Parts: sequence; structure tokens; C-alpha cells
Amino acid sequence: MALDPASYYSNSIQGIPGAGVDVDITATHATPKYALGYLVVRADGSRYRYANIGTATNAGRLVGPTTASGGATYGAAVVVAPASAVVVPAEYPILAGQVGSHYIEVTIAGMAANKYEGGYLATTRGTALGETYRILGNTATGNPTSTTLRIQIAEGLKVEIGATTGIIIVPSMYTDMAAAATTSTQVAGVLMSTTTSTLLYAWVQTRGLCGCAEDNSLAITAGHQITSSRVTGGSYASIVSASTTVGTAALASSIIGYSITPAGSSSRLGVINLQLD
Repeated sequence: MALDPASYYSNSIQGIPGAGVDVDITATHATPKYALGYLVVRADGSRYRYANIGTATNAGRLVGPTTASGGATYGAAVVVAPASAVVVPAEYPILAGQVGSHYIEVTIAGMAANKYEGGYLATTRGTALGETYRILGNTATGNPTSTTLRIQIAEGLKVEIGATTGIIIVPSMYTDMAAAATTSTQVAGVLMSTTTSTLLYAWVQTRGLCGCAEDNSLAITAGHQITSSRVTGGSYASIVSASTTVGTAALASSIIGYSITPAGSSSRLGVINLQLD
């Protein structure tokens, strides 16, 4: 079957033709130009998200949030009961933790300011079980008291929380990213441009065809499902076999897509169909 010469291929970003701004997915910025996680979609469906790269990383590498940026689980007695919380003047007489409040006071040691900005808080046990809130920011430990901090959420609390409430807080998937470690279970995308210093902002691809570093410890064939390598950081690997170290460990990480054209060598980049987003 011959290709229709009238076929049209576009590298533009989806939106109203002529009304949107051009986005250079290979650009890097010293200061953020877009919100972290900001999504652009090409006409062919390829997707890219804006991210903070916390460690110098080469283009074409799988990247994900670092261990230091991972989420944390907290049981009962971490959330400060509303009756014991320090008053937030802007919300008084509503107290932190009460219905309608945008603040939750918690007792957590050594927390840096805004570590969880752009992340999420989920209630996991006790009072108010089952709620999820977007985090706008957090104070550092020591504010408002020497042992507590405040988490500010975007939506007002739907159900009052208290000392019996367990929580999990996780940062944005697109902050403090680096080449996915061989122990990583989280991959957010493939980096589009080499970053030569820390704390740069760049685009990561989350869906569609792209070149990516390959770990060929298990021979890869076009069509093989792939995952983040447990042998070579920032690379993808096949899950075709369960008879080697790579195969037995592969499913400890999620499937990220499938191979289109393998490189055939661990020192090269193959083309994959990324399916993360």
C-alpha cells in the first residue's frame, strides 16, 4: 500500500491553530517558565511535562523523583487536633484541621519549607479516612511551634481531621528529578535535553515515540514490553525473561511501554513507545 502524498504531519502543539504559544521541548531554564507538571501534547499524541531536574542528567535517560523527594507515611498522633492547633489568623474562627480550613498542623521533625509543594496529602486511617488534597506548600518544622509545621491545601477540608488521622504526603512527580536508579520503582518520563547543572527546568516526555538509553542485558526485540532497568540507571530493559537478574527484578518496576526499534547494545539508545501518561 502506497502512502498518500496528501498526508499531513505536524510537530505543532495541540490547541487552537495560531492561538497558542510555541513550546521548545528541548529548552532548559534556570528559573521555571511553566508550572511543574505542565502538559503539552503534539498533534500525534506525544506528551511532554515540565519538570525540575535536581541532578545533572543526560538527554534520552529515564528520569524520576529521587529517593530524597519520596513520599512519607505517618500514623496516628502526627496530625494536631484542631482544638490544640495554633490559630491561623486569616481563617479564625475556623481552626486548622476543621471543616473548611485550608491548613493542617502536623508534628514532623526536620521538614524543609515547601518540600511538598505541588504534591498531595491523603488521609489513610482514622477520622476523615479516604480524602485526598492538593498541597500548595508547607512551613518548615518550627513554624508554628518548635515541633510542628503547617501544610496548606488548595481545597478546604471536607471532613474534620484530628489526632487519630493517619496521612501520606507525597511531593510532585515532577520535582527534584534524576536518572532513574536501578532500585527505582517510579519513572516519570524521558528527559529531552541534557542538563549540565543542578536545579534546572526541562521537559520530559511521558508518552509517544522517543529515543531512550537501552539496557540490553536481556536481548530486546521490537514489541517487547519494557520497564526501568534494574542494572543500568536511566535505561529501559525488557521483561521478556524471568531467568536472569534483570528478568526476576523487572516487575518490581512498572511497565513503561514497549520497544519499537531496539539498539541492540547497552551503550546506545533505542526507540520506544513510551506509555506513562
